[in-house]
Amino acid sequence: MKKTLIALAALAATASFAQVSITGRVALGVSTYSANGSTVGATQDAASRTKVDEYSSRLKFAVNEDLGGGLRAFGVYEFGLNFDTGSGNGQAGTANTAAAFNGSRESHIGIGNSDIELRVGRQNVFWTQGDLSEQGANYVGKDSIADMYTRQANVRQNNAILLNLNSTSFAGSQLYWAPEVANESAPVGSPTAAQSSANATTAGFKLNWNSAAWHFMADYQKRSNIAADAANLFPANTATFDTTSIKLGLGYRYAERSIVAIHYWDQKKDFTDAATNNTATVQAVAGVTGGSMLGGNKQTGWALSLTHNLGNGLFGYASYGVLNNLTGTGTNADLNDSGTTAYSIGLRKELSKRTALFGTYGQITNASAGTYAPTGGSFVPVTAAAGSDPTYFGIGMMHNF
Repeated sequence: MKKTLIALAALAATASFAQVSITGRVALGVSTYSANGSTVGATQDAASRTKVDEYSSRLKFAVNEDLGGGLRAFGVYEFGLNFDTGSGNGQAGTANTAAAFNGSRESHIGIGNSDIELRVGRQNVFWTQGDLSEQGANYVGKDSIADMYTRQANVRQNNAILLNLNSTSFAGSQLYWAPEVANESAPVGSPTAAQSSANATTAGFKLNWNSAAWHFMADYQKRSNIAADAANLFPANTATFDTTSIKLGLGYRYAERSIVAIHYWDQKKDFTDAATNNTATVQAVAGVTGGSMLGGNKQTGWALSLTHNLGNGLFGYASYGVLNNLTGTGTNADLNDSGTTAYSIGLRKELSKRTALFGTYGQITNASAGTYAPTGGSFVPVTAAAGSDPTYFGIGMMHNF
């Protein structure tokens, strides 16, 4: 028996096992939210209310195995958690799509070395900003501009085949392609048959470049033959459509953990049939004169963001962004008064390497046909009506483990 135990111990000492890690984040806060000044009247305003907010808490399982010769195999399974309600819905009863035990954040498998890796599965693509602007994503729970430059794109891509660079000043650069299968059960001759045979795809790349002082990032994504859009986005699914999304960012690190950055984005959506791609349909579905975001139109915008190290674990954050009016594509006319301006400020106090307190304030000013509001994690309890101006203030605590 003793010899057997010694033999097993010796085998265990020489065997190669995959490394498994469990990491995550718990982030909660208390905030106020209101949206007043709606174009359609006070009945569509959102009166101020105080609520408990879930700021993208998550749990992540990762496995990594050394295959020898510098090669490794790995897998990631990450899902969001709702500490405010303990369910997949936020406190207003609306779905938090990033919080569910189903790999709702990243879930992929891959193989690679220190220079390049191949991943397959659900992955973060378009929305990631690196240190150009991590305010709402990782530091103060919410900022006013982060959603401006991701409104049309698939920000977390399902079914993706992705190449990622790991080394040199271009680390973090990516190239990806993904099929989007939807409505494939529709029989030939049914109203959705044309959509089911659309062979929808998404393709894109991220060019990431870093030096000691400068950080540049460029994202491009093309979605083709899409037959279904996210809930509450315009218009009804009467035709397939294409989207093209571009965003650029340039940041300058002027001190340790301090960076100022400028951002630009250009996004458009085109329907593939003339009957849907016309101004009358745009305005009728939108329900307001001048139309709403998305649908046979193009929208550009820009923003400035700042992260400033105040010393002793205290950091200040600020951002200001502009969404220009929608301009027409195809047979659509320009849609006036559909733009938005927004700003936010925040403060973060790091109590340790893992734990921090934060506060954040933001204000959004929509033109009469504008409907922009902060999104993500059921942060907004009601949909912003056209012309309303959302305002929020929140304080919270974030712990990474």
